[in-house]
Amino acid sequence: MRCTLVVVVCLWLGSLSVEGAGSHETGIGSAPSITGTTCPCGMSNKGRIVGGSQALDNEYPWMVKLVVSDTLQHLCGASIINDKVAITAAHCVHLLQSWHRISIIAGTSDVTKLSGAQIVPVASWIEHEQYYGPLHDQGRTINDIALLMLAKPLVFNANVGPVCLPTGKINLDNKWVKLIGWGKLGQSIETLPVNLMETDVQVLPFSTCQRMNPDLKTPQTQVCIKGPGTTSCKGDSGGPLTWLDPETNRYTLVGLVSFGTCEPTSPAVLTEVSAFLPWIKWKIGTLGCQKVSLETLMRRISKKSK
Repeated sequence: MRCTLVVVVCLWLGSLSVEGAGSHETGIGSAPSITGTTCPCGMSNKGRIVGGSQALDNEYPWMVKLVVSDTLQHLCGASIINDKVAITAAHCVHLLQSWHRISIIAGTSDVTKLSGAQIVPVASWIEHEQYYGPLHDQGRTINDIALLMLAKPLVFNANVGPVCLPTGKINLDNKWVKLIGWGKLGQSIETLPVNLMETDVQVLPFSTCQRMNPDLKTPQTQVCIKGPGTTSCKGDSGGPLTWLDPETNRYTLVGLVSFGTCEPTSPAVLTEVSAFLPWIKWKIGTLGCQKVSLETLMRRISKKSK
């Protein structure tokens, strides 16, 4: 086996640092991975998590900021799924025209520190063909997903890399997941935070969410979350909801922020990524990095080493 292949296995299966006491998550560094991923993904640069706090520098390498190219004005959050594609919500690009110039900023969690960041123009975007998002009635929003096709490949490093995609639907009812973004810190606060913020939120059973918002009709394509005093708000749109897979010790993208009220007492609604895996593959020909059994992974590596 060539040395380079050994290094790749270490990237896929190596443990990350142990979680701090402030997190609802368990698994990172607490046990060896029992499955791998098809390529390095979902690896966080972290030593601790404190719910509803500022993220550590470049803690989440897949998180990018969608901005107006000329002014770097914040539009939405997005997530890297491979070196040429990021994923966001359709409503983030729905009103843009083809002549609008937008970019992503990768590799920084502090928008005032761009010296080590990668600012890459978005060449085009693919909005879901059946996206529906009436401005007057967000509760009826469906298929809120879009792909950002980058003008040039990102250079992956410790601060820039893809998130893992799910292999199918994951039952996360009542589970704790991670929400990150540069959105407003409250309905009455007009300015956006300079630093990337994070919080732990809980996935609600869809029936519970539907009782609070009767307009929700598509449990297979949407997921609801609610946090202890925290939630998504304006500016968080398109950003990732990730789940720490205990089998891989890697973060998996499970949702994209779609809409909500900015009130912690009201659930936020997100696009469920697993429902759109066929659509993603149809549009870009690949599903990026996903979980795979160690047996399958080792078999692939063995073939490459011959």
